Amino acid sequence: MPLTDEMRRLTQHFLDAYDTRMEAVVGIRTGTAQELGEFYAVRQAMSAEQQQQLSEYMDALRHDVDELRCDTETYMKEADAAHQAMSAEQQQQLSEYMDELRHNVDNLRRDAETFMKELDAAHQAMSAEQRERLSEDRDRLASDTADLIEEFDAAHQAMSAEQQQQLSEYMDELRHDADELRRDTAAFKKELDAAHQAMSAEQQEQLGRYVSDLRVNVGGLLLDVETFVKDIHDAHQAMATEQRERLAEDRDRLASDVATMRDRLQAERDRLQAELNDARRVWRNFATIMQQRRGKKPAAPPPPPRPRVEKAPPPPIEKAPPAKEVAPDDLTTIRGIGPSMQKHLNEAGFYTYAQLAAGTPDALRQTLGTVARLAKVEEWIEQARELALG
Repeated sequence: MPLTDEMRRLTQHFLDAYDTRMEAVVGIRTGTAQELGEFYAVRQAMSAEQQQQLSEYMDALRHDVDELRCDTETYMKEADAAHQAMSAEQQQQLSEYMDELRHNVDNLRRDAETFMKELDAAHQAMSAEQRERLSEDRDRLASDTADLIEEFDAAHQAMSAEQQQQLSEYMDELRHDADELRRDTAAFKKELDAAHQAMSAEQQEQLGRYVSDLRVNVGGLLLDVETFVKDIHDAHQAMATEQRERLAEDRDRLASDVATMRDRLQAERDRLQAELNDARRVWRNFATIMQQRRGKKPAAPPPPPRPRVEKAPPPPIEKAPPAKEVAPDDLTTIRGIGPSMQKHLNEAGFYTYAQLAAGTPDALRQTLGTVARLAKVEEWIEQARELALG
């Protein structure tokens, strides 16, 4: 009998010790599950926050790049417009200057033609007048000579031999005088022709000097035109070079800004990668400690995250668009909501704090889909309630 009681007590002691150990094991499992759950929650929150920060930073970077691109396009359009305007103004000035030059050359050409016509007319008139005077003198001299010879013939028949002799001598003298008169007339004609030639040479020399002066003036005008065109071309080239240099400087500055942003983004990515590596190292240490507690070898790869149990989707909440008289609220004031997330919420029908506060976490996740997979929608709803109450 005492042996039976002793066996019963020993058995009860073993059972109590087993129950105590099982309770301890259950407590360890429960604590481990809670720690794993907290670790998963912290990891998901950290990843969601980092992704949100990265998304906001990328949105800001894209916005800055778009603004810079718009500013560059605006500057290029203004530079092209200024260049076109300046070219048009220079072309207009050159066209006006060329028209004025053509007008001056035409006036000089007309003046030269008028002067040549007047000179030819004067030369023709003088030549005609001289020929007419010479013809009159010749006709008058021939008439006087013929009259004198007729008178001498008539008187010769009535005269005696002596008179005929005197008359013959007189006729010889008269012929001699006629020859001298003919020679004088020929000399006068030569002198007249020489004077005419000298006057023509002088007029031609004057005309040559006038034409030379005209050529010099026209050459000077053409040289001025060439100088003006060259100055315009040099100014145009200088302005184009300056614009290209400014554009190259803006392009280099834009490339430098983009490179700086890229370096900052790479540094941020490296920092996030380092934090992720630290989290993985912490996870491996934690898994090693848990395996050592269980008396098992630590697994080389980290255990995969527990699959989430999909709940039955709640009935969708009908979301009415905001009234026209109610202005939409700035949902980015809620921590964890950036511009991109606000855009998704607006597309889902959430515009005000009140609409967001009236929703449920499951309904929000279902409405937003994969966008809100790692988001803290519970905190959004709480903050929206606080902001809605004012």
